[in-house]
Amino acid sequence: MDASADVVNCNGPCAPITKNCRKRTILFAATVLFTASVLAQTGFGQGKSPTDAAGACAALSNQGTTKPAAALARAEINVEEKGDEFLIRAQSEVEADGAAIWSTLSDYDHLALFIPGMSSSRTVSRTGAEAVVEQKGSAGLGPFRQRFTVLLAVREEMNQSISASGIGGDFRCFKSRYEIMPLGSQRARIVYQARLVPGMPIPPIIGLSAMRSMIGTQFDAVLEEIRRRAVR
Repeated sequence: MDASADVVNCNGPCAPITKNCRKRTILFAATVLFTASVLAQTGFGQGKSPTDAAGACAALSNQGTTKPAAALARAEINVEEKGDEFLIRAQSEVEADGAAIWSTLSDYDHLALFIPGMSSSRTVSRTGAEAVVEQKGSAGLGPFRQRFTVLLAVREEMNQSISASGIGGDFRCFKSRYEIMPLGSQRARIVYQARLVPGMPIPPIIGLSAMRSMIGTQFDAVLEEIRRRAVR
């Protein structure tokens, strides 16, 4: 993928792209960053889905791992399409200490070890609380899979938030943020929000239902890794 592809400043409106590229998107895990599980099921139409169909999620995301029901029940995923933009919000409570949460979310060099669909993640450079992170992976449904690369400018607020903006790769606009909201010494709510405009054509079969499934699978993987680190 060409890491020099144009990426707009997401502080303003995302720039329009051709109609062939506008209808579908893929998600890195990036997500980021950046992303408990929301699953493809009947009734997705309004954009919000409870995460209680682990079998469907595993099938759509081409993953074979079944997640604990208790973890799935707490998660919420919302995906909306507005013109060229996709607006994403994922949130869940997790039983873990702050150190386990922060070490997982900020472990950019090892995200690919536990986030499905991410093939690599590495810190390109770092200056204090700011870093540049490159992530690569693929997403899709069955044989319809698309590789992606995203270069992210990351800014950290220790134990509070991680914000990322696209500065290169396969998105015309990429802006995301993790927020950590403590609910006690061993519990917190994690909220992930993203605003995306894809920069490549995506097979039409990759619709909002599959997107919710992929985002949920990745977000769930992050939560499971937090729990694993919390009990070590």
